[in-house]
Amino acid sequence: MEELEMKKALCLLLAMLMILAICACAAKEPATAAPNSENSQSTTKENADSTDLPDESQENAVTVADPFGKYEPSIDITTMMLEDNIRNVPENMTMDSNPWIDLFKEYGINVSYKISGSASDLDTKLNMAIATEDLPDIMQVTASQFQELSEAGYLADLTEVFETYASPETKAMYMQDGGIMMQNGYVDGKLVGLALPQGYQDFIPIVSIRSDWLEECGLDAPKTMDELWNIAKTFKEKNVGGNCSIGIGMTKNVLDLLTPTIGLLNGYHAYYNVWIEQDGELVNSTIQPEMKEALAALHDKYEEGLIDPEFGTKENAQLMEDVMAGRCGIVVSHYCAPFDLLNAVADGQKWEFFSVPSADDDPVLAQFSLAFSGALCVSAACEHPEAMIEMLNIFTKYVAEDPQTYNDNAVRNFAYPTITSAISGNNDIHKEYLEFLETGVTPVTTTQGYESTVEAAEKYRLNQDIDGYTMWGVFGPEGTEVQVSKAIENNAYMIDAFTGAPTASMIEYSSVLKTLTEQIVTDIICGVKSVDAFDAFVESWKLNGGDAIAAEVNAWYQAKTSN
Repeated sequence: MEELEMKKALCLLLAMLMILAICACAAKEPATAAPNSENSQSTTKENADSTDLPDESQENAVTVADPFGKYEPSIDITTMMLEDNIRNVPENMTMDSNPWIDLFKEYGINVSYKISGSASDLDTKLNMAIATEDLPDIMQVTASQFQELSEAGYLADLTEVFETYASPETKAMYMQDGGIMMQNGYVDGKLVGLALPQGYQDFIPIVSIRSDWLEECGLDAPKTMDELWNIAKTFKEKNVGGNCSIGIGMTKNVLDLLTPTIGLLNGYHAYYNVWIEQDGELVNSTIQPEMKEALAALHDKYEEGLIDPEFGTKENAQLMEDVMAGRCGIVVSHYCAPFDLLNAVADGQKWEFFSVPSADDDPVLAQFSLAFSGALCVSAACEHPEAMIEMLNIFTKYVAEDPQTYNDNAVRNFAYPTITSAISGNNDIHKEYLEFLETGVTPVTTTQGYESTVEAAEKYRLNQDIDGYTMWGVFGPEGTEVQVSKAIENNAYMIDAFTGAPTASMIEYSSVLKTLTEQIVTDIICGVKSVDAFDAFVESWKLNGGDAIAAEVNAWYQAKTSN
């Protein structure tokens, strides 16, 4: 089971991609070294004429763009460490002695920790460091911390540093969304933070259906929402499996991104809390007519008995109990569905994965937010801000070239969240694995996690070893990544048009608005309130902070589009 948990963590890390991490760079002693190219002595930046620099500038001149230059003499770097990540590690490894610490030393970067702690107290410690102006030199900060630090002038200008030192792979990492998030790291025209890129390719709703039940009932894959509901109806009416009492399983977490309710709403072209451009301004999807229409449709199916009547109080673990007991043969989740279904498959159940079908002829778009959640920053006091970039370069290089040493989950955590690649490689792994299955030739790959993923998937393919099912179920020829590929090819995403930092009103009112929305969604589906109650909800949403948020969002949008 420990091996399975590690594989699950790997899959989630690759997907959430989205996570780029906490690192820090502070010289404990004054450092005058700059990274040297293996083939040359230190030189000034490409765009600088060293003969025109003042003497002091010449003494501290940084080198031309060798993304892997060694510091001579070495420099000291302070960082932050999320101690929760350091678990199940080899006995001979510690925070201060492990392959990543040793590798950074080879490049002349001596890493130590200025701030460390669990997830519950790390943010508090960073806030205290901000208040006392005793900052790590490089740090991951939240959106609000970024605003505070940038306004106070505590952050280094990374404009030239990033362009000069970032490797092509690091630059690609930050451009994977077309550079949308990078823009949020600029303040007054200067890049003062690397906004955390949020990959979204994997995040589409996936319908998991008992394929043995489909075969037993003589049913085909659903191509429309009506066909999906008909499958649920048939499963119940035939009591397939002898215990089927639930049509489509749902949980009480109706507004969590990757839950059944969101997937079903997307099938009716309704989206929760996504800002959409409409007639030159941004409007919130939550209060649009499509949401009302989708809730009306789900209520009708609830009345028909095709939605779990107890979903309003049910946790995901309870839904999986229904699956194990054969009470439910349809679940809407996401690309990691095979992890939830592992025990069911081990028990002999057969499952197949599909995209959420559309209620009409328009394609289903998967909602995803690229909202600014935080940034990787360098303290203005840091003498070597380029060290952060080089650490990113090193990480991206070595997890690809030597995954057995550096990408093992336990070892990897010594780098994460100090430095972590944010490139999403899941779909690349899937395509390369299919190539291998077709040709028998192992592809030449630099995709992070390919070797360990395929090794696990092959265990299941060749020997039906259940320990390999999760990777087979995600990356195999009938896995969830098949549906992700379709979404990528068709650009089937509803991406939030607001990508800025949370506004003041968002911070103040978001929790209230989420509670209001959760209640109306649940009440309408269950019939506690009529569909017409949605109109009153819209007015309440506006009065309880929605209008204030909309004004701030559109001020941001107008400023962005006018530049």
